[in-house]
Amino acid sequence: MKSRNQLICHFSIMLLLLVSDYVSAQQVFTADSKNWKFDNKNIKIETIAGKKAIKIGSGKALLEDVLFEDGTIEFDMYLSGERAFAYLYFRGQSQRDVEAFYVRTHKHNSPDALQYAPVFQKRSAWQLYHGDKGTAGAALLADKWIKVKIELAGEKAKFWIGDMSKPAMVVNQLGHAPKAGWLAFRGFVPKNSPAPYSAYFSGLTVTPSESSGVTAITMSSPEGQLTNWRVSPAFDTKKGPVTEIPAEVSAKKWSKPSMQHDGSFEFLRSRDIPKGFKHWTVAADTVLLSSQASVCEVHLGFSDELTLSVNDQLIVYQDASYRYGFRPQDGLMHPEQLVAFVPLNKGKNILRAVVADKFGGWGLSARMQNCTGVQEK
Repeated sequence: MKSRNQLICHFSIMLLLLVSDYVSAQQVFTADSKNWKFDNKNIKIETIAGKKAIKIGSGKALLEDVLFEDGTIEFDMYLSGERAFAYLYFRGQSQRDVEAFYVRTHKHNSPDALQYAPVFQKRSAWQLYHGDKGTAGAALLADKWIKVKIELAGEKAKFWIGDMSKPAMVVNQLGHAPKAGWLAFRGFVPKNSPAPYSAYFSGLTVTPSESSGVTAITMSSPEGQLTNWRVSPAFDTKKGPVTEIPAEVSAKKWSKPSMQHDGSFEFLRSRDIPKGFKHWTVAADTVLLSSQASVCEVHLGFSDELTLSVNDQLIVYQDASYRYGFRPQDGLMHPEQLVAFVPLNKGKNILRAVVADKFGGWGLSARMQNCTGVQEK
């Protein structure tokens, strides 16, 4: 049964969508437009470097009464150069599910200065969206106004920074299906950062175009990709190898979740995380049929922790969680994160991957290589 606060939040979102208007012609929203709704008192309207702007430290400025799907979004952004994150949310469907583009304000000309990441269940999946899927470099000069332009067309997005003629980043497959939704600016200043703010935002202009709809994506799984995983409901664990599955989880129905076009799985899409979970986890099983006793080479990508076993024999545990500071690591999932050599018996073998996450994305990808006489059932 939903709590009173959940019902109020749901009703508020539905009311917003009912009273909102689709953008049908170009509209310009200044910092003091009546459409803005700030979620905390620390968001201010100030003039800096000759422009009136919305100043955000940590918080969100929601553009009420506007729904936008395809076309261009343009605005100006002013950064301090210190460590912070400045966001544009677009095509928002609820407080749980939205598309997000942001800049790492301290990463001028770094290869991950720009980030696209879909949000599911209020959790960003940025660790699964990098390289061609969601990161790029750009000049992020401090103490200057920077132009930002985003062009949306169905499941594709292009992102420009500054006065460049070509987009800095092109994302060919957005995380959510194209659908009109709300827009918002957001800022985040991490603890211990000297940044006085995340960004100033000014002059939001939205120009609609005819919606492109959903484009069919051709499945392009690599040879040997393991795709027939049966996956448990989410359960909570502590950090470290997970060698036993709780009895109540084993007794529940396991099913195959939605699969991405490259054969990977993003569990935030299909496994609800109950309130209070700190270290959400799933177990995924697949059956490998081997014509003889052999060793199979399995290439894996995961986020963030993986416990891999076969026939109840532990093969490997690895923690790829995000760490900032001493011995940093980004926690990015990619298909060649880990190579495991898995001993198989003749006949039926059960390969189990237990994947745990607490931040930044939750996923699994696995591919067999040099596995003669082995088939996934």
